[in-house]
Amino acid sequence: MPTPRKEAQVAELVEVLGRAEIAISARYQGVSMAKQNELRRKLRDAGAEMHVVKNTLLRIAAEQSGRPQFADLAEGPTAVIVGFDEPVGPSKALVAYLRENADSKVKIGKAVVDGVLVDEAYIRDLATLPTKEELVAKLAGNLVGKIAEFSGLLVATQRKFVGLVEARAKQLEEAG
Repeated sequence: MPTPRKEAQVAELVEVLGRAEIAISARYQGVSMAKQNELRRKLRDAGAEMHVVKNTLLRIAAEQSGRPQFADLAEGPTAVIVGFDEPVGPSKALVAYLRENADSKVKIGKAVVDGVLVDEAYIRDLATLPTKEELVAKLAGNLVGKIAEFSGLLVATQRKFVGLVEARAKQLEEAG
């Protein structure tokens, strides 16, 4: 018989999984609360959340959300790191935390990215990619650069044409 508390947890998980772009399972046993809070802070800055969940509740929420692949994340004591905007930010934040805390007992497990189950190596590779914001900034910079270059070419062409007309006018005056 499910308790109201567990029903509320499942409802919250269904809502979270329904919006998730990425979900990473992580082992957190033996990690102090201070370190967990530090990780949560890093993840929050990257637009992600960390939920410590019971495997049974995660499996139920995965089925209820219509995203059964999330049930595969439930192995052992599980913390689920969920990102909502794009998958690179949470991956970068988690890998950066692990790099800064080499002695950490946090371990990356499986993950679901855009509905596909992937392993730890995929998450580490994903963390090396630029974020969506970085890509947009690079694209905008390239566009602005090309527009400035095109504008410079137009001005140079006008300047050369004016110089050509003035030279021809001077030539006609001298011939004249």
